[in-house]
Amino acid sequence: MVYFVGAGTGAADLITVRGMRLLEQADVIIFAGSLVNPKLLAYAGKDCEIHNSAKLTLEEVIQIISGAETEGKTTVRLHTGEPSIYGAVREQMDELDALGISYESCPGVSACFGAAASLNLEYTLPEISQSLIITRMEGRTKVPDRESIESFAAHKASMAIYLSAGMIKELSRRLINGGYKDTTPAALVYKATWAEEEAYLCTIGTLYDVSVEHRITKTALILVGDAIAHQHYGKSRLYAPDFTTEYRKRKDGVLPKRKEMKLNIISFTQNGKKLSERIAKLLEGELEIGLYTKCETGINDEIYSDILFVKVSVGDWAKERMQEQDALLFIGACGIAVRAVAPHLKDKLHDAPVLVMDEKGKYVIPVLSGHMGGANDLANHIAEKTGAEAVITTATDLNKKFAVDLFAKRNSLYIANKDGIVKVSSKVLAGKEITISIETGHEITFEETGVQIVPYPPTGFVDVVVTSQDDVFDASILLKPREYVIGFGCKKGKNVSEIDQFITKILMKMDISIMQIFALSSISQKCDEHGIIEWCGKERIPFFTYTSEELQEVNGNFTKSLFVKDQVGVDNVCERAAVKACGEDGKLILPKVAENGMTIAIAMRVKREDYDGK
Repeated sequence: MVYFVGAGTGAADLITVRGMRLLEQADVIIFAGSLVNPKLLAYAGKDCEIHNSAKLTLEEVIQIISGAETEGKTTVRLHTGEPSIYGAVREQMDELDALGISYESCPGVSACFGAAASLNLEYTLPEISQSLIITRMEGRTKVPDRESIESFAAHKASMAIYLSAGMIKELSRRLINGGYKDTTPAALVYKATWAEEEAYLCTIGTLYDVSVEHRITKTALILVGDAIAHQHYGKSRLYAPDFTTEYRKRKDGVLPKRKEMKLNIISFTQNGKKLSERIAKLLEGELEIGLYTKCETGINDEIYSDILFVKVSVGDWAKERMQEQDALLFIGACGIAVRAVAPHLKDKLHDAPVLVMDEKGKYVIPVLSGHMGGANDLANHIAEKTGAEAVITTATDLNKKFAVDLFAKRNSLYIANKDGIVKVSSKVLAGKEITISIETGHEITFEETGVQIVPYPPTGFVDVVVTSQDDVFDASILLKPREYVIGFGCKKGKNVSEIDQFITKILMKMDISIMQIFALSSISQKCDEHGIIEWCGKERIPFFTYTSEELQEVNGNFTKSLFVKDQVGVDNVCERAAVKACGEDGKLILPKVAENGMTIAIAMRVKREDYDGK
C-alpha cells in the first residue's frame, strides 16, 4: 500500500497526526528532500528504508514503490506542504494505476496557511476580500493563458503566489498591470514556520527591493492583497447580536424564521448596472439580492465587483430563476422581459413576480404576479426607496377594490377554483358588492370595502366561501385554509427530486393536497439546505426553521431518538418542527416517517390564524 502524505508547511510538529502515524508505520519513505524538513524523518522506524526523491526521476520513484509493493511493504511518499497543490502527485498516481498498485492520500498544511499563521493573517476579511487565489508565475512548467497573473490581479482578491521568488521583479510589474496599485500591501515569507523563517511586510511596489535586500530568491511565498494590512474591514455577521445560529439566538429578541424572497436584478447597459447597484444598496438587509448583467463592458471594475455577467440567453437566465420562484427585476425595455419570461409562464397563482424598470429609474412596473407573487408590493417598495413611480396596472389596485387573490394570500387561504377569480373581479370592477360566507373558527382580516359578510353555511348564492369542508356550495370561489404543516429533516445534500418524491408520496397517502400546506419547517441547521429551499420555492411554500432549544421546548408526545439528540441537540426534529410552526394548539396527525435519509411528520393548525410569518 502507498500513502501520499503532506509533510505540512515546514515545522516538524505541523504534520497531521495521521501523517505522523503513517511515517511511524512505514517500511519505505520517499521524501522530497529539497523541500521537506528532514526532522520529520525522526518519526520513521529504525528499520525504515529512506529515499530522497530530489535525486530521482519519476521512473526511479515508481520503481522503488513497485519493488516495495512486491515485498508487501508499506510506502509513504512524503511531499512538502499539501500534495494537491504543485505536488506533481497525479502523474505518480497514474503510473500506480497502470501497475494496479493501491494508494491513498493524507492531506497536509500548505505554505500559504503556514505563512498566514506566522503573520496572524486572515485572507478573507469582510468588505475587503472573500476569495484567496493560489497561483504561480510561469517557469519551466507552463501556465494556461487564461490563468495569467494579470487576469487574477484584476479581481483584487487576496493572492498567494508560489514558486515565483526568483521572478519577483517581473511578478510585481504584472500584478500592477493587472489592476493592483503599487501601494497594495504585500508580504514575502521565506520558509514559513521553519526555524529559519523570515517574513517581511511591504507593498507590491517594494517587493523586489525587499527580496534583494534580504537575498531571497527561492523557497519563499509572496502574498498580496488589502487583507494583509488588517484595516478598514467589516465585522463578520457570525458574532453579530442580531445573527442566529444553531447554537445561539440573536440577542435583539427577534428570531428570523422564514426564507425571504430573493430579488434578482438584470441590467443591459452601464447605466442599468449603476442603477442595479443603487437599488441593492437601498434594499440591503431587507432582501437577498442577486445582481446580473448582459453588459460586459467594465464588469471587472471595482464598482461592478458584485455583478455577475450572464453568459447564457436572457430567457435561460429567467427560466432558472422563475423555477426557484425568485423575483425578477429587468432594468431595460419591457419587451426584453416579456420575451424572456413568456415561454416559462404557468398561471397567475404560480408565476414568479416579474418587474421592469427603465435605466433612468423613473418608473417601476410589475408585469407578472402582482398579487400572489407580491410584485405590486415590491414595486411600491422599490419606488418608495428610489423615488421612482410605481406603475400599477391591476384594475382592482387602481380602483382600490377588493382583490380575491390578495385577500386569500393575506389570510393563508388557497383558491380551490381559480376560474372564479375573473367572475369576482369583474363584479368588483362593476361597482357591485361582494358577498362572503366564512366558516366558524377562521380568523379573517379585512382591509377592503364593498364586502358583505353573510351567515355560514350560505343558503343561497354567494361570491366567496371560506371553508375547510368539502361540501358543494353555490359560489364563484371557494377559499380553503392552508391548515397543514410539514415537519422535515434530511441528510445533507438531498436533492429536490428526492425530497419532492418523498413528500408527494406521503401527501397522497394522507389525502392532502399540496395547496393545503401552510409551511414546511425544520431545524436551523437546515436553513441553507439547497434541496429544501428549492422545493419550497417551487411550491411557493414558506420555509421556517427553529433552533434546537426552541424545538425542545415544544410540548407533546414525540418519537425520541438519542442519536438525533447527539447530532443536533434535540431528540426529534420533524415532529417538533411541524407542531412548532402550527402556533398554539397545533395537533400532530402523522408521526415521523423515515425513508432514504429523510424524515417527515405532519401537523394540523387547529387554531387558524392570520399568516404573519410566526
